[in-house]
Amino acid sequence: MMTSGGGRRSLAFSTSTEPRLWWHRLPRSNYVPPIFASLSEEEWQIMQGWFDETSRLNLIGECVVPIMSALHGLVMGSGIQRIVQLGTHAGYSALLLGFFLRQMHAERGLISFEIDKALAEFARDWITRAGLDSIVQVEVRSSLDPTAPEIAREYLRGGPELVFLDSSHEYKQTFDELERWYPVISPGGLIVLHDTSEFAASFDVTQRGGVHRALQEWREAHPQIEVISLNRNVPAMETPQMVYRDFCGVGLIQKPV
Repeated sequence: MMTSGGGRRSLAFSTSTEPRLWWHRLPRSNYVPPIFASLSEEEWQIMQGWFDETSRLNLIGECVVPIMSALHGLVMGSGIQRIVQLGTHAGYSALLLGFFLRQMHAERGLISFEIDKALAEFARDWITRAGLDSIVQVEVRSSLDPTAPEIAREYLRGGPELVFLDSSHEYKQTFDELERWYPVISPGGLIVLHDTSEFAASFDVTQRGGVHRALQEWREAHPQIEVISLNRNVPAMETPQMVYRDFCGVGLIQKPV
């Protein structure tokens, strides 16, 4: 159990040996990051309970503090209220994004696509516990389903302003997701991809280069489009002196206005 006092919040994670909490053990991480500090006490208790239950059930696979912090800044700094998530897993980022959207008084602000029915049901249960049913919807559907973009547009009541791509980590599916969802986002809209680094290419079970290769080839196929990839060439978890402290990397694509 990782239960901690409300005032300390994620500071208690620094004493845990769980691999998933590696960020909280880094030097200069002895503070509560804004993604947790901005939550109400009730919202933090939901996240604490979520961490406890996913540890107990070994449902581990959430993204880490740096990329959630980047999303927090993009969403809350720009008032983004129409978000599509590709890959829900156990619901960590859906919960946090839902809390951010609620602070912005948004309704029907996030739709997330997940192909695993059991994971989708787990995430839905926590979304209900968090009181986010009017803000977040989880669809049991492939992100490449031809009907998915229209379902997203209908739920969000407009084209997505941001697509967060964190699904299979496979090269082919990621490339196809970029091709499917880029045309759907609103002008000026963003696609944020996790796991763009050389290290994270090892997450591709098909061993074809993962998100790293998919983003590189998509960039080459669309040279007129702005693409940024942080930590793209980071080869290992132990890589020293990273300013952006996520060895899995992050990609950012913006559609021209």
